[in-house]
Amino acid sequence: MTATTHTVPAGQPAATRTATAPVPFLRLAAVELRKQVDTRAGLWLLAVIVLLSAGLIALVLFTADPAARTWQELTTASSLAQLLLLPLIGIMAATGEWSQRTALTTFTLEPRRTRVNGAKLVSALVLGLVVMVAALVAGAVFNVVGLLWLDGNGSWSMEWSVLGGMFAALLLLVTQGLAFGLALLSTPVAIVAYLALPTVWTLLTMLVSSLQEPARWLNLDRAIEPLMAGQMTGTAWTELATSASVWVLLPLAVGLWRTARRDVA
Repeated sequence: MTATTHTVPAGQPAATRTATAPVPFLRLAAVELRKQVDTRAGLWLLAVIVLLSAGLIALVLFTADPAARTWQELTTASSLAQLLLLPLIGIMAATGEWSQRTALTTFTLEPRRTRVNGAKLVSALVLGLVVMVAALVAGAVFNVVGLLWLDGNGSWSMEWSVLGGMFAALLLLVTQGLAFGLALLSTPVAIVAYLALPTVWTLLTMLVSSLQEPARWLNLDRAIEPLMAGQMTGTAWTELATSASVWVLLPLAVGLWRTARRDVA
């Protein structure tokens, strides 16, 4: 009995085991961004944000004093709608895989679920930044309208601490929305929790005097106010960090843990 041996010809590399390359993270983020804007719910939510922003700008243009018709005031008015509604984009991005039963497909193509969740967060933040830039452009356009036809102030001055605070507040709230979505994995439940829990906590702190001091450290809405006003101090930063740890980082950690271990049907 003889054994047959196979030799590799000179100059030809030995066979190596091939493995499927991971999906690039930027591609994951681009796919998640497309999911957020090409669904009926996502488009309607963006449409509502645009309409509400336009309504708030019109309110400032036609009811405020001429001195208040400036680029900064119009941009601030427009950003209020985004701060209220854009976090819902983060919620829907987090819960979409489970509510639309696409989790099996998504996590088969990319089994590392935390990586997918990271792409969801990045895409939601990018969408928030795009909408905020659109608010700046809209504020500039309507500032010209107010200056030419409504006898407005027309000032182009912008306090960069206020602008930076608005951007930071928007990114923080969008992250909070995604965190609630990951933690609860149900769109209606996450939306109700996101809107109701801070409101209930605020009411409790108003009714119970002993909770007023803890509320300074555990009320994210209150901690964001000096951030948006560009009046942050050392104490304000500490209060914001504490509130964000409870209302953003804690649900985000729970959501990452839960989605990493939940069975996909």
